[in-house]
Amino acid sequence: MSQVQHETSVTSSLKKSLAASSGAMMTSLFVTPLDVAKVRLQAQTQTSAFSTTASCKTKTSCLSKCVQHAPRITPCRSMRNPLLAAAPKAPCKFRQMTVHCVQANCHSSHLPLNGTVDALRHIFRTEGARGLFAGLPPTLMLSVPSTVLYYTSYDHLVHEGAQKFPEVAFLMPLLAGSSARIVAATIVSPLELVRTRMQGHGTKLQTTSPGGVLSTLTGAIKQNGVRSLYRGLSATLARDVPFSAIYWTCFEQFRKALEVRFPETTKIQQSFCAGAMAGAIAATITTPFDVVKTLQQVDGSLNLSTTQVLRRLVRTQGPAAVMTGLSARLAKIVPSCAIMISSYEVGKRYLGLEN
Repeated sequence: MSQVQHETSVTSSLKKSLAASSGAMMTSLFVTPLDVAKVRLQAQTQTSAFSTTASCKTKTSCLSKCVQHAPRITPCRSMRNPLLAAAPKAPCKFRQMTVHCVQANCHSSHLPLNGTVDALRHIFRTEGARGLFAGLPPTLMLSVPSTVLYYTSYDHLVHEGAQKFPEVAFLMPLLAGSSARIVAATIVSPLELVRTRMQGHGTKLQTTSPGGVLSTLTGAIKQNGVRSLYRGLSATLARDVPFSAIYWTCFEQFRKALEVRFPETTKIQQSFCAGAMAGAIAATITTPFDVVKTLQQVDGSLNLSTTQVLRRLVRTQGPAAVMTGLSARLAKIVPSCAIMISSYEVGKRYLGLEN
């Protein structure tokens, strides 16, 4: 390769990195609240599937305090929350007082969240806007280098692979996407651990500064050693590698189909729609591994393999448990995939890299 070609290649890579960075920051700011909601929904499955009887004692003690404060309260069957339904409560005029009593004496994780909207509302009400953006610093620290590495690697691998192996060019999106994801996910795994713990525990951890990220990392090392920084990596790879393979294969096919079906649309519009559709399919298929990853990273004491966690979830809570948080995951991934790929295309066009 000549000096000029080398300089051109380096310049092109830097421009692609800049385009990927801007897209990653936009996407992170948009989807962080949805990611927090998804983590909380998935983390609460741990209570019934992996907790000990200590949690039951905590609930009993908590409800006893409510009885002491309101001795005349009688059962009210209209309460939909299973924890509240099990407690003595007033007829309807005492209902609100009972809710406040339970919330005041119990940790919020004891009150089951019912879907994405309920999770977002609950987090905002109990923790404020800050709670919705829990883990944003590690999210930005994670997403920018991860996305830059991921997208630039994918572009390079799919381009070089198609040129060197034209007979299997149709497999390049699958192979390039999988390879790029393995490298990116492994490198940023410690930051993924920090982000998940911050989002799972909310304002109990310092989430607003890089110092909070460092303290969480050092705390994990002191408690469980350096290897704990890669807790959940197997589940992350089990989730992200198939996701990338499915996503890029579907994306390239959808974009080609949209180009043929709607020739008047721009490449950016085609990328936006293809990214959303491909993201929805890939996210749905890989959600069980996302649930496992969340449980392994939120609870540092959960020393079970991916397969063991899945089996216990199915045995204790039924098959539906492995799809916990799907609505929040789709609400996060569909727009984030659409925004990220279209932002990347916009950046490449603006920087003069569009093919």
